[in-house]
Amino acid sequence: DIRMAKQWYQRRVVITAGGDSQDILEEIDAIQTHLDSLNDKASDEILKVEQKYNQMRKPHYKKRSDLIAKIPDFWLNTFMNHPQIAALLDEADEEVLRYMTQLTVEETEDIRSGYKIIFEFKTNPFFENTQLIKEFTMSESGDMGTSETKINWKPGMALTEKNGDNKGKGKKRDRENEPPSFFSWFEDSSMGGDEVGEVIKDDIWANPMQYYLDLDEEEELEDDEVEGEEEDEVEGDANDGEEE
Repeated sequence: DIRMAKQWYQRRVVITAGGDSQDILEEIDAIQTHLDSLNDKASDEILKVEQKYNQMRKPHYKKRSDLIAKIPDFWLNTFMNHPQIAALLDEADEEVLRYMTQLTVEETEDIRSGYKIIFEFKTNPFFENTQLIKEFTMSESGDMGTSETKINWKPGMALTEKNGDNKGKGKKRDRENEPPSFFSWFEDSSMGGDEVGEVIKDDIWANPMQYYLDLDEEEELEDDEVEGEEEDEVEGDANDGEEE
């Protein structure tokens, strides 16, 4: 309890500090209390601004999503180009993502209490669902809870079942010795839920084009080319000096 800690601290100061020091420390404590109050007010004001701009972003997100839906395999390529998400995908997951048409992230009105991630799919040979939703809810104690859509897999296509066979395209898979499917994230709240959700919300949803175009890799290649050219120039200057 913060109040008890302060009282303990003040009693300790009385014992260890002289009268003048005690007065100074109490004055510092009063200033800190005022600063804490200002910080709380700032957080409330920042929240109001975030809520305002969240509403302003919505029509732009809608327009962006409508345009993205016209690009084949947009979300598949975006996920495959994101290093953290790509590490969770296998070939079967990638086949499913070819049917993904939309990604949406919806934050709660107060922002602080949670958000939901919605995957939308066209008709596909893997499951009956047109939407898969994972919702994150912050409790009053600060713990994050989740609720997930139950995936209605078509017969023989359940990628999340161990020892299940993927009979699509004539492939059989022994999943006992393989890492879990990415789609286990929708069925298992313990599968890195917070981390994957945060990556999708704060990284991919914020700027999917960055990963669809794989801009980070292109910039790294450009930097390598520039460094290579600079090294060639330095070596050329050094050789010219030796000839002279």
